[in-house]
Amino acid sequence: MKTYRTKTQWQQLLQQRSNFKGTNIEFCQQHNVSITTYYKQRALLAEGQPKSSVPELTPTPTLSRFIQVKQTMTEVCAGTHQHPVLFDTRTGQLTLPADLATNDIVSIIKGLMA
Repeated sequence: MKTYRTKTQWQQLLQQRSNFKGTNIEFCQQHNVSITTYYKQRALLAEGQPKSSVPELTPTPTLSRFIQVKQTMTEVCAGTHQHPVLFDTRTGQLTLPADLATNDIVSIIKGLMA
């Protein structure tokens, strides 16, 4: 059975997340929310918030097997310029060119997880 929440209820639920010590998945399971709905509502609520000039802190590394990926794009007159893809791992940072083939990136990620 689906549970429908108001905007205020979502704001309260997302505030509770900041005090929760587990992962987003564990939080969603505890509150009977699908992880995709959680991320969608979080993004929708963030759209209505004024942008802060203070950068968000990157969470401290954990024993998770996930690798954080950052990629930025900068518009340059008639075209775009892609910055390199940055991988933050437990042991350091890996920088790859943005035009590297997807299957090569996947192979590198698999190698890092081994």
